[in-house]
Amino acid sequence: MQALFIGHGYIDVTFVTDHIPTGDEKTIGKDYAFGIGGNSVVAAFTCAKFGLAPDLILPIADDWLGNMMLQMCARAGIRLHTRRVGGRWRRW
Repeated sequence: MQALFIGHGYIDVTFVTDHIPTGDEKTIGKDYAFGIGGNSVVAAFTCAKFGLAPDLILPIADDWLGNMMLQMCARAGIRLHTRRVGGRWRRW
């Protein structure tokens, strides 16, 4: 381990639309994109991009977005240590 980051991770979902709805107005998105967020997560991915071997401690939920975070960390070469969320332990 060359760096250790502890914090919260977020998955940002951005929708592309023709215009931004106001009030109770509804609109249908044309496309969407996912991105990572959270100070510790961004710092760990930045270190990995520069060739360092970061470790990251995060709470991860047992759901689709949690699995997405796990896969993104694995692809980037980040060793992920998870914390308990919702009464369950995740070990990867």
